[in-house]
Amino acid sequence: MAHCEKKIPTFLMLLLQDLHIGYKNQVLAQCIGHIAFAKAKFIAIIGANGTGKSTLLRAIASGDHIIQGNVVLDKKPIASIALEKLAQRVSILTTERNMSQSLTVRQLLEITRSPYTDFLGRLGNEDQTIIESTIQDFELQDLENRPLHQLSDGQVQRALIARCIVQDTEYILMDEPTNHLDLHHKAQLLSLLKSYTVKQNKTIIFSTHEIAMATALADQVLYFHDDYLRFKSTAEFMQKEILKQLFPSPLLDWNNGSYSLKDVE
Repeated sequence: MAHCEKKIPTFLMLLLQDLHIGYKNQVLAQCIGHIAFAKAKFIAIIGANGTGKSTLLRAIASGDHIIQGNVVLDKKPIASIALEKLAQRVSILTTERNMSQSLTVRQLLEITRSPYTDFLGRLGNEDQTIIESTIQDFELQDLENRPLHQLSDGQVQRALIARCIVQDTEYILMDEPTNHLDLHHKAQLLSLLKSYTVKQNKTIIFSTHEIAMATALADQVLYFHDDYLRFKSTAEFMQKEILKQLFPSPLLDWNNGSYSLKDVE
């Protein structure tokens, strides 16, 4: 049985406390004790399909799918925080695309600033500055006036990630942000997100199957094993035996976070 750390440093603001997540009393994963997320960290969530990565992100973002325990932000259960306040603290990228496809990229980003605008929804100078800098960072200048339905899957993904950044929250949660991106944009994106944690003092928690790229940049790894959540430094996670336990296969030979295919006779 895996236990989380026992001592909670006072400067940590986002905690998982005895958290059990799942659906209709069916527990997918649990943490005995607590997991504490420090500021300005780039944290990868790694696990096989169906282990609970997306469910965990939703639990952290809003308190959904919690069977037992709590996600705590500023000493308050996250489910008890008013939505308009929570939207200023936590943002999430999901794999769902339920926004209007007729919106342009710029309109999508402008709407995302609503937690900070006045009651008429007017954008201020700070809003415009954040939008413009994010458009530049994500190379969306040629796409900003195009509706989403005219974009490729990869272009839409970049716009949705930019939306999370524009929301300007302390904690940014992303469910498989490299989905639909080519190899160059995957590497570029993860490097850019890593830089945000340092320059903007953000904590980014993201699920991924890009193990080699993620572990090259992540500060820490949250992973699922035997229905328990486990939290380690990236260096500790990179042990060959851990990866073999997470992804058992006679076809894979693990080495430093990457794998090669064994010869099949």
